[in-house]
Amino acid sequence: MREMEDKMASNQDDTHDASGSRNNVENEIKRGLTVMKSIIRARDKGEKFEVHWSAEDQLIEPNGSMLASYIGFLVRQHIPITCDNWRSPELKVGKEKIWSEIQRSFHIDESRQKYCIQLAGKRLRGFRSFLSNKFLKDEEGKFVEAERPMKYAEIISAEEWDNFVAKRRNEKFHEVSDKNRKRASKPAYPYKKGRTGYARLQQRILAEEKSDATSLLEHVLWKAARIGKDGAVVEAVQNVYDECETLSQTLPSTEVQDCRSLLSRVLNVPEYSGRVRGKGFGVTPSSFYKKPKTKNPTNKEVMETLAELRAQVLELQKENARYREERRGSEAKDTSDRASINCQPKFPEVPGRMLKKAGKDIPTKSGTKTNPKYQKEVPGQMLDKASKEIPTTSGTKSQIMMRLEKMVEESDIMHGVIRSVDMDEGVFGIAHSELIAKEDMQQLFEHEELGIAVIHTYIWYMYDTLMRGTELCNRFNFIAASRINTTFITKNPTSVMNELVDRFMVAGDNTTPSLYFLPFNSGNGGH
Repeated sequence: MREMEDKMASNQDDTHDASGSRNNVENEIKRGLTVMKSIIRARDKGEKFEVHWSAEDQLIEPNGSMLASYIGFLVRQHIPITCDNWRSPELKVGKEKIWSEIQRSFHIDESRQKYCIQLAGKRLRGFRSFLSNKFLKDEEGKFVEAERPMKYAEIISAEEWDNFVAKRRNEKFHEVSDKNRKRASKPAYPYKKGRTGYARLQQRILAEEKSDATSLLEHVLWKAARIGKDGAVVEAVQNVYDECETLSQTLPSTEVQDCRSLLSRVLNVPEYSGRVRGKGFGVTPSSFYKKPKTKNPTNKEVMETLAELRAQVLELQKENARYREERRGSEAKDTSDRASINCQPKFPEVPGRMLKKAGKDIPTKSGTKTNPKYQKEVPGQMLDKASKEIPTTSGTKSQIMMRLEKMVEESDIMHGVIRSVDMDEGVFGIAHSELIAKEDMQQLFEHEELGIAVIHTYIWYMYDTLMRGTELCNRFNFIAASRINTTFITKNPTSVMNELVDRFMVAGDNTTPSLYFLPFNSGNGGH
């Protein structure tokens, strides 16, 4: 009996937060939308969220669950559900967009990109399983035909859904699905902490115990994850824990540290590649067993580190003073250079009517070929198409505003749907996406202060309609407001300087003087 339970537990462990559990995934989707709105509000203020990591390089609080939910939102926006191979080169563009959006809203090091992209793949698998279990299976787990769920029509096209369903008609797929369903239906040691993964559970336990340790042993954390709200421990779980304790006393320390944990030995199951049983997502055997475990530094070590940092700061301040002194000596030359630049011929003013007329001959679609298999339809194009079908009206408001209001009222934006507008690097020098929601449209209609998403979308539309493919691109350029603002200038002036240099270097024709427009948020009066 024990052997059968062990086999059932083989793949069940560590998969709780990636599964297609209907309640978990539906709650995750709702949370993703809520988190996205919070991120947009912070982005409008020029704020980024700090991200924290455990000693084992896993996301923890504060902001760990926020980033995880946001990653789930992004992968559902940029990667189609028909994707069967997460390593496919066809997904490169989508993955780059996900990472770019993460960096726009979180202070996160480049070294964390692999972790975040792997987590995105895990969230996509969970979403695909959820769709299959809820819409394509009956109560007995048998596959049924189903229409595209309109609840997710914004992120799943009709063609995408048809292809997704067709793949699930395959007999081999049914065999694998039935096997997985039977294995997961009655887990021997069920996980009982809901959406709380191992990393955050460990963080909470260490905080409650006021421990100076940085991690828990695998079997200790594994047991804690299987204790219900009543605090009771089932006999089977306790037996596994006791056997791990006994085995840890008999095995040599060198053998305990190999790539098969005590927990796997006691459960009598293999340790799968790329994971450590009882530790959760993000912990690999190579990082866990080969890296010596460390404890938090002592107070003495902290004070020594602070003293070193203080000395470094003083040295930087001295260098900064020398730099300012040298710069004062070159102010006369700078003034002369600026006067020379001001003598250049001014750009002729281009009336809006002339721009509009020129815009009629400007192609708005690039000739880049893409593989439709992994390509999402651009919602911005759908909005543009919808606006052309709305009849013009007259009245006290401008026709443009009345057309826009009518278009939005008849769309699903006012019912909570989020639109993603993809912008290529021609607009701001770097490719990224803006998310347009109900709150953004209300900023326009109610004459409120405009957020970055609205301003960027306006600039994108103006560029796409009037400038793309013309000489205007060499005369006028734009800088993204989300990358240069008072907060960033104050906290990291070097980074801001590098951003500006990179933007100037992107210009296609460096011999032609350009005017750069930046919607700047001073922090006092808004944009």
